[in-house]
Formats: sequence, structure tokens, C-alpha cells
Amino acid sequence: MYAKYFVLFAILFTGYFLRRINFLDDNMNHGLNKFIVYFAYPCMIVHNLGTLEMNSRLVFNFLLMLLLTLACFFIYAGYEYWYCRLRKTPRELSHIVEFSSFCPNNGFMGFPITLLFFGEEGLFLMLAHNAAMNFFFFAYGVRLMRRNKDEVRKRTPRAVIRAILKVLFNPNIIALVIGFLVSVTHVGLPGPVDEYLLYIGNVSTPMAMIFIGSTLAGCNLLEIVKDHIVIEAAVNKLFLLPLLTYALTVFLPIDPLIKAMVVLGCCFPAAAMVSMLAEQEGEDQTMASKILFLSTLISVVTIPLSINIINQVIL
Repeated sequence: MYAKYFVLFAILFTGYFLRRINFLDDNMNHGLNKFIVYFAYPCMIVHNLGTLEMNSRLVFNFLLMLLLTLACFFIYAGYEYWYCRLRKTPRELSHIVEFSSFCPNNGFMGFPITLLFFGEEGLFLMLAHNAAMNFFFFAYGVRLMRRNKDEVRKRTPRAVIRAILKVLFNPNIIALVIGFLVSVTHVGLPGPVDEYLLYIGNVSTPMAMIFIGSTLAGCNLLEIVKDHIVIEAAVNKLFLLPLLTYALTVFLPIDPLIKAMVVLGCCFPAAAMVSMLAEQEGEDQTMASKILFLSTLISVVTIPLSINIINQVIL
């Protein structure tokens, strides 16, 4: 099993190396990001969901996973808020630290790892986890990023509708709906179309890991490990929140795979979307980038460990 981890993270460090030698640059990285998000992942999702034998159990599990994940995100947000208050994190950084500490990379890293180790049904549930995060990201995250502004923009009906549309028109959500329809209607995809989706979807895993590795190349590790705020955020993200999630779900009378995916979903490192949103809102994205770097680096060890524990304790 650990051979798979080695291959996966060897690809990640390939991206890091290629960026360090300037084989990859910002423009190439941006193009790689767009290709993965807007094309490769949707192809992978449609192919994998289209081959699932959809039934009432799967639909119920998806909805349950969605609601359970949303509940967990509200708990994470409260936990991180009070943690930063108690630790007296500077106000100009606390909102970014809070968001980075509970917003997981359950897309770029979550999709390929879940598919690799938990199969198509695991990916199906991780899609629900990602959908919940996208909703929470645009509903709560945007508000959180504006918390320190003197004049917080009012949540007009138009702004609410725009936030909902951002979630609904996320390419992964569109692919999820298409895959659902293909599976539920039992229409099936024509052979050449399905094979095309398979080939494109298969490149998403290595390209995603190369992209993650490339984005880490610009960070200074020595500077990061001297910052106790970054270290505490990474510890919260990769150790304390997974333990909290396990404690919240262990006694629930639900499918063990749902429990496993809820726990696994919060085991991934900080999401790159946080730093992108910080920049968009005119906030300093440096702290988010530092937490992203350190948590991703540590996750090389913690993700294999988490999956091993999940297989032994939950499944």
C-alpha cells in the first residue's frame, strides 16, 4: 500500500523540482490549474459516476454526507474562532488562520487520493464533501475574509444569488449532475466517449500532484517553521480536527464508509482557494500560503497514516 503513496508524492515533488529549475512558471501553472479544474476533473467525475449502479442507498448516502459535512464545517469554524481568540492571534491574521485551518484540499488532493484508495463509491462521497465545502466557502468564507473591514458589504439578495450560482456552476458540481443523470437513467455512455473521458480523467491525478508541488516551490521552509501561528494552524488542520471529527462521528449509526470519508475529508492539508480568496478580497495572502505549504508538506506523512488508521478503526 505504501508504494502507492510513494508514487503519488514522488509526482508532487517532481512538480516542486520542475518549478525550482524554472521548467514550470506562473503562466504554465495557471494553465495547468485551469485544465485540471475545468476539464480533467469533470471528465474523471462523469466517467466514474457514470459507471456506478445508482440506487436509493447511494443517493441517500450522498445527501447524508453533504449534510453531515456542512454540520462539521460549522463546528470547525466555531472551534477555530475560539482557538484563535484564546491564543490571542493578531486580529489582522486571525480570519485567514481560522479559514486555512479548517478548509481542506478535498478537491485537488482529495479526489485522486480517495479514488485511488477507496474506489468509485469513496470518490462519490468525497464529491459530496467537496460540494459542502464549496457552499460553505462562498457562504461563510467570503464573509469571514471581510470581517476586519471598516464597512462590511451588506448581504443583499443579489449577492446571495451570486454566491449560490458560483457553487452551482462550479465545473465539478456540473460534472456531478451529469454523472448522476447518466447513472440514474442507465443510459450509459457510448464506448468511445467513455474511453475518452477515462483517458482525460486519468491524467488528472499526476497533473494535480505536479500542480500542488509547483505551488509550494516559492515558499521558504526555514521562515515558515519559525512562525508558531503557522505551526499551530497545521497541527490543528492535520491532527486536532481529524480527531474531533472522529469523536463526532464514531457513534453515529451510519454507513462506515460515510464516517471514513467525513474523517478523511478533513485530513487533507489547507486548500489553495483560501489564499486565492484572500488576494481577491485585498487581504494579505502570505499567511494562507505559509499554512498551505507547511500542512501540505506534513501531509506527506499524515495522509498515509490517516488512511491506514481509517481502514483499521472505521472500516
